[in-house]
Amino acid sequence: MRQLCVFAGAAKGIHDHYERESERLGGMLAARNFSVIYGGGRTGLMGAFSRGALNAGGHVTGIIPHFLESLEVGNGDIQKLLIVESMHERKATMYKDSAGFVVLPGGLGTLDEMMEVMTWKQLGLLQAPVFALDIAGYWQPLLGMMEHAESQGFIHNRGIIDFHVGSDPDHLVDLIDRHLGKNSG
Repeated sequence: MRQLCVFAGAAKGIHDHYERESERLGGMLAARNFSVIYGGGRTGLMGAFSRGALNAGGHVTGIIPHFLESLEVGNGDIQKLLIVESMHERKATMYKDSAGFVVLPGGLGTLDEMMEVMTWKQLGLLQAPVFALDIAGYWQPLLGMMEHAESQGFIHNRGIIDFHVGSDPDHLVDLIDRHLGKNSG
């Protein structure tokens, strides 16, 4: 079973479609035999995504630092919930053995995780591709900023980042299958 690392907000956002599409993506990935590892929360898009994967019979592992367990409400419904000491340990555990990274809408924590992974990819420390679910154009401002940084000479080899954007769960799963190979499992 292939493992994907999922970054997502602990909030659900202002529109219902963020939560609905995140849950749908979780189910679609589980149906394609991906196991997922994520931040371990039960709230927001993290909770929606994990709920979708679980409802489709998927395997879900959560990693949550002790100090966040009460804030993000550690998800006791998943198969495995690891409680770690720090955010650094959380991220290192999430990144290990992941075939790819999936980014859902989120706030500063989600941006931090995504930027760290893309930076590590540019530095050659990670090779796995990054996929973003662009629900209602959520990631368009960031994509514009990346293009601006590249045009100004601050991103020297954007191709090495291997960043793919899907407009909806169907499109994103097609991209994931194309880059990670289908698994009839």
